[in-house]
Amino acid sequence: MAIMIWNETYSVGVSELDEQHKSLIHMINEMHYAMNKDKGQEAISSIVEQMFDYMETHFTTEEGYMRNYDYLGLAAHQQKHEEFRIKAKELRERVTSGEFVLSFEIVQFLSDWLQNHIMVTDMKYTSHFSEKGVR
Repeated sequence: MAIMIWNETYSVGVSELDEQHKSLIHMINEMHYAMNKDKGQEAISSIVEQMFDYMETHFTTEEGYMRNYDYLGLAAHQQKHEEFRIKAKELRERVTSGEFVLSFEIVQFLSDWLQNHIMVTDMKYTSHFSEKGVR
């Protein structure tokens, strides 16, 4: 059972970015499902690697839109992305070194990112892109 389901309140109004955000929800649900099946530890490595794929693809795409459409909040947004990168790298290092990482920590990190970054920080650019005709 999914703990998070995509709905239009998550939409930033740019279909490519929304599709990428949906992959974040998928990771949260995949990790939660594994935890419920007592397979959270087995899923962590895969989810952490998916986080890296998401991070590289999504941040590059999103920042590209910001540059192409002269979004004034680009530098501040890049700083938020860097904070995600730092935490993701720390999690990856802990996992690859064999350190025990709670599966809940991964779910919490991704859920917080969804709630605090996408629902707050990303929403700041929705009207800018809409005014520029980006869909």
